[in-house]
Amino acid sequence: MIFIDAREGLSGDMLLAAMLGLMTDERRRDLIARIGSACSKRGIDLRLLELEEEGEKGLGVAYIARDERPAEERSRDDAYAALAGIEREIGSGSPVGRRILDLIFEAEAKAHGVPVDRVHLHEIGRTQALVNIASIGAAAAELDRSGTEEFVCSTIVTGRGTVVVSHGVIRIPAPASAHLLDGLVHEPGQNPGERATPTGIAAARALMKRQATEPPERCTARSTGFGTRRFGGRLGRTTLIRA
Repeated sequence: MIFIDAREGLSGDMLLAAMLGLMTDERRRDLIARIGSACSKRGIDLRLLELEEEGEKGLGVAYIARDERPAEERSRDDAYAALAGIEREIGSGSPVGRRILDLIFEAEAKAHGVPVDRVHLHEIGRTQALVNIASIGAAAAELDRSGTEEFVCSTIVTGRGTVVVSHGVIRIPAPASAHLLDGLVHEPGQNPGERATPTGIAAARALMKRQATEPPERCTARSTGFGTRRFGGRLGRTTLIRA
């Protein structure tokens, strides 16, 4: 079992970094090379960072665009086509990436009160976000090879206050996030800011079979994926615990 500890953050890049940290060195290098090649073809450089804060070591994923580019807006067909192209290039046959995107489109449709085929993605339509989604699917398949029986997720801490998105200033959790959280155990936590992003919530929902309020007592491996934002002075992070 792999426990997703989402009490200090849950985003696509943090979850991916934590998943990479659970892999063997050989498999991680191979997958990173494939993801990096797919990024390079799209004018983006991928960086896997080794980070440490207060004695806790982990990884971070960074995408560096080689040139300034306008904000991307993708239709449903464009998003699925772009995801499929990335998945082919990184060698992912996992259904997880498409399931994540299904959940995002369903939530956005509910949030905007429109049919799914009329939804256009803004931030989540960015190439980097779609690379995260495809790569989480590929990483899940790699971890399954290691004998993972199920993913279990903690209570999801969403953060509180407001966040600025393409539609303006909105309250946390954003409407799409609120729909993705429906039926899941979640709480705002103590610190302002968006701790759980729509991509992170959708990914956890696509992976998990159930939730648990406490991490497992037995631990055979542990991995932390760091983000770039601080909450209460600490970097946001998603931690995976293999039991």
